[in-house]
Amino acid sequence: MIRIVAFIVAIVVVAAVATWVAEPPGRVEIAWGDYMIETSPGVLAAAVAAAAAAVLVITAVVRFVWIGPRRIALARRRRRKRLGYRALTQGLVAAAAGDPRRARRFARRADLLLEEPPLTLLLSAQAAQLEGDDQAARGYFEAMLEQPATAFLGLRGLLVQAERTGDTATALELAERAFALRPETPWVLTALLELQTRAGRWSDALVTVKQALRHGAVSEDAGRRRQAGLLFERARALREKGEVREALRVAEEARATDGSFLPAALLGAGLAKEAGRGGAAARTVTEAWRQCPHPALGRLFVSLHADDSATDRLKRVEKLASGNGDHVESHMLVARQALEARQWGTARRHLERAVAEYPSAAVYRLLARLEEGESGDGDAVRRLLRQASEAPPDPAWLCTRCASASPAWSIVCDHCGAFDSIEWRAPARVEAPALPPEGAAAVTEDEAEPSPVPAAARSATG
Repeated sequence: MIRIVAFIVAIVVVAAVATWVAEPPGRVEIAWGDYMIETSPGVLAAAVAAAAAAVLVITAVVRFVWIGPRRIALARRRRRKRLGYRALTQGLVAAAAGDPRRARRFARRADLLLEEPPLTLLLSAQAAQLEGDDQAARGYFEAMLEQPATAFLGLRGLLVQAERTGDTATALELAERAFALRPETPWVLTALLELQTRAGRWSDALVTVKQALRHGAVSEDAGRRRQAGLLFERARALREKGEVREALRVAEEARATDGSFLPAALLGAGLAKEAGRGGAAARTVTEAWRQCPHPALGRLFVSLHADDSATDRLKRVEKLASGNGDHVESHMLVARQALEARQWGTARRHLERAVAEYPSAAVYRLLARLEEGESGDGDAVRRLLRQASEAPPDPAWLCTRCASASPAWSIVCDHCGAFDSIEWRAPARVEAPALPPEGAAAVTEDEAEPSPVPAAARSATG
């Protein structure tokens, strides 16, 4: 409506101007050499307007002839680019939705329309991966390495493929190349750390984890734990070479890095015992018990006082357990030594508290030993062993990814290769142990405690 009104107003204004020019009387004379031109002002104005219009038309025609083809070509390129980006977007959406056929079709269309092939290489590689054509995907990723804009993405794609096929050496080389391009990228630091760890390059991995902490690729707690874990593995490697004193120094460094890291305490105490420093080993166990009581710590502590009488060991164990007296492992440790000293009342008191805290299979097996030693009641022993078979399973070193059990902690799972995934916890299920035959009530110490013992404690206790 506004446009119509504006058009009418413009017509009225033009008509008024034309009338004003035509109405005034008078003549116009133009002398040009031997020529004399006489006309009215209105005709002169009309001639000037016509001449101006002719100039504008001629200029427009010349301009169109001169730059028109370039404008048409530019418009076509813009249209192709718009359609190409639309195809690229649709292809990425199809790849994200898991539709390889549409992704491949849109990738080909985008490749034809766009004049920048690197933009379509990633989509083509993803489409090939969705179709299971790893060889074609590898070709696209390698082509991406030739373009600076896509080289980093190409390295990541090849790295993922190498890890999937288990080619650790190639994956490590690719991770180092990616690190050289973008050393602050979190996934690069994480991948490089894990691959260096799997290759046993502890010193390089320690440098990488410090860089990961600096760039925020890992949290402070996770970074300290991984530093302690790498130092633990380094100390264990030194121990295997027979360098006990240097291994002890590195193990103590691991404990200083993360005081709550149990494997370092176990290894450090075991190494101190091997080095003939029984007092230092006992202090390490005592400090670790305050933070993280563990059966292997208790066994190592008992082995340090193997020459004492059962009653004296019980007193020492009670002092150790007092550092974390409410923990179930403290009750079980005292109960074991009370059974050795044949102090049934002390054993029963601690086992009853342990059952209240966590009624595991190990607790019921110790109760069976107590019943056998104190009363010799075979029926009670069998009942307790049956309860042990139905009780929650004993804790073990388990991988959080594949749930496999390991005899000791390690920074890489031996079963699935997961990094920093092993924890001391109870498994989801455990097979019920075979019940003793009727009338057989003997329960040995080995049968009472089949839970895994870390390598550090096993070597320390023999």
